Amino acid sequence: MVASPFFRIMMAASAAVMAATLVACKGGSSDSSTTSPTSPTITSVAVTGSAPPVGLTAQFTATATLSNGGTQNVTSQATWQSSNAAVATVNNAGVVTAVATGEVDITATFQSVAGRTRIAITPLTYAVSGVVTDATSGGVLPNINMGFTSGPNVGASTRTDGAGAYAFAAVASGAATLSASAAGYQTLEKAITVVGNTRVDFVLVRAPACAYTLSPASQNVPAAGGNFSFTATNSTADVCPWAASTSTPWVALGATSGTSPGTITFTVASNSTIAVRTGTIRVSFPGGSADATITQAAATCNFVLNPQSGNLTAAGGTGSFTVTPSDAACAWGATSDSSWLSIVSGQNGIGPGTVTYSGQAYSGPVGPRVGTILITGTVSGLRGFPVQQQPPP
Repeated sequence: MVASPFFRIMMAASAAVMAATLVACKGGSSDSSTTSPTSPTITSVAVTGSAPPVGLTAQFTATATLSNGGTQNVTSQATWQSSNAAVATVNNAGVVTAVATGEVDITATFQSVAGRTRIAITPLTYAVSGVVTDATSGGVLPNINMGFTSGPNVGASTRTDGAGAYAFAAVASGAATLSASAAGYQTLEKAITVVGNTRVDFVLVRAPACAYTLSPASQNVPAAGGNFSFTATNSTADVCPWAASTSTPWVALGATSGTSPGTITFTVASNSTIAVRTGTIRVSFPGGSADATITQAAATCNFVLNPQSGNLTAAGGTGSFTVTPSDAACAWGATSDSSWLSIVSGQNGIGPGTVTYSGQAYSGPVGPRVGTILITGTVSGLRGFPVQQQPPP
């Protein structure tokens, strides 16, 4: 049977479609050499966060920068570390806990890339304030000295204002001692524990009226030193304390505090110098102070003569001896008590020296004659060097 023209046309179209399909399939299989795109890598890790004060926590964040320029929060995936757990710790979620004051590095590591930040841990601080009033009148007291004498803020100070108010803006938490003082008032200290904003009021009591006199107010003591005392007596009716002190190194105090009447004992060391020296003992009391003056005598200058005497023949001549004082600062002078005995050299000196003397010829009468060279010292008085001269045979 002969195919109709329509049938031949349809068969040709089907063949063309199948050929096109085969070509398309061949083309698809030929593209199998194309590779899929690679994943971006981590180029850096940044750690951010604000340091918490001691005792508190803060969330830190780790952000990774990718090689394609993008960023990724890797806080929960990173490994966290603190360089000093005594200052601050960090958990695996990036939460930093402040332990003590100081500096510490917080590090986050992700895919072997580490980032870090250094933070400073500071104390948790609070405000401490209050008002100071007079115990008698109840009125406010301006210009009162306020200061911490112990605790984390020791040394911090301020004054009350015209309304008697004071304030410390940043006081570290913990135990402390706060003091209020002023001339004419008894100093008052309060132990406080700062765990939040704290108010501490002070009521000051006026200091008693005191007027101490010292008896004796001055003393002269020997060069050898020794133990001495004086009394301190208050002339008012108030019970007044006193405190004794001295900056004189050669004076040592016995009792250093008490109430009127009081006896202040002290010990004076020996004075080995040839200079008079003066020291002071101060007795302080509410509203003032009084000084006791101690004057100590100089050490004595002693002299050693060598030899201790001299001899001359009837023909006269010269001789000499050395003078050695007990202190190199001792001054001395040499004089003769006889007209026939004169000083050639060494009439005076300071410290060791030599005296040279000369005797005139002696013609009699019978028996030797004696003259003396006197050594006059700074303190000791006289020391004699006798010179004997024999008569002619």
